[in-house]
Amino acid sequence: MSWIPRMKRKAEPPANRLADLEFLALVKAGLEELVPGVTEGAQLKGNSMISPQGWAVAVAPPHHGGGHHYDLVALPDVGLQPDVPCFMDCVVSMSADPQDAANTWVQTAGVCLLELLDRRGHFADHAGPEDEHGVPGWHLITSGVVGLGHDVDENRRLQSALLEANVLHRIADSFTADLESPFFNGVKVFYGGTPGAMQAEVRVNGERHEAASAAMTALGLPEPTAFTTVRFYALLLPVPAGEREPSFPTARLDLAPASASEQPDALGHSTDCDCACGRHPPRVVERRQRVKQTGP
Repeated sequence: MSWIPRMKRKAEPPANRLADLEFLALVKAGLEELVPGVTEGAQLKGNSMISPQGWAVAVAPPHHGGGHHYDLVALPDVGLQPDVPCFMDCVVSMSADPQDAANTWVQTAGVCLLELLDRRGHFADHAGPEDEHGVPGWHLITSGVVGLGHDVDENRRLQSALLEANVLHRIADSFTADLESPFFNGVKVFYGGTPGAMQAEVRVNGERHEAASAAMTALGLPEPTAFTTVRFYALLLPVPAGEREPSFPTARLDLAPASASEQPDALGHSTDCDCACGRHPPRVVERRQRVKQTGP
């Protein structure tokens, strides 16, 4: 069975929506800013950005959302033909600047892609099945929490609240039975809106998971005083019975600079820290100054 989504493309995309390759060029720029050289040699073809190192990112046909909404599919190893394993995420820019949406993907699902290939804790955090921040039975790779609202202080308050809620660990029973991929399952956690109209949503492999979303709502996250959204992305890898480690993809890339051993990495901690130990919770991710607020 293929894990690439089968969706029909609408006859005409919204008029204010960028062409697939134009948006992927923004994704490429965001990845390159985060990890200089990571997209070297990558080609933009059709609806895909294909790296000569074997990974790819594609824009899926739009099937929900407005003109600033983009569905992206990450393929860590395109050499696994014909059924290429992948994971999905969707982003939307409410500032009318599609670079914002691209940056949102890079800082959440994108860093999970990089960490799946690098696996040394430089780009995202790891938690094992027995970890207090983990998901029983699964190996967790998770991005930091990104705040995307209008007010910096409210962003930080909700980012911290989402971290403290330990969402995936606490609601694991509501969705783990539906994790079907034997490779890796993508899970997006989103919380945002305006005071009195907040939405908690969990998407599993690209689709809204009603039970998980309801379980997250029941956690009683605080409401902001102004429009605010926070989100993070996670990959859940199955751990074979009797094993302590998951079956990682065969593709592996050394993405972190060799000279960075004493420097803070994309998560803000030094790269000589072995984050794969499963003892590091997700982190708050500060938006770069040039990035405006974006939506889910």
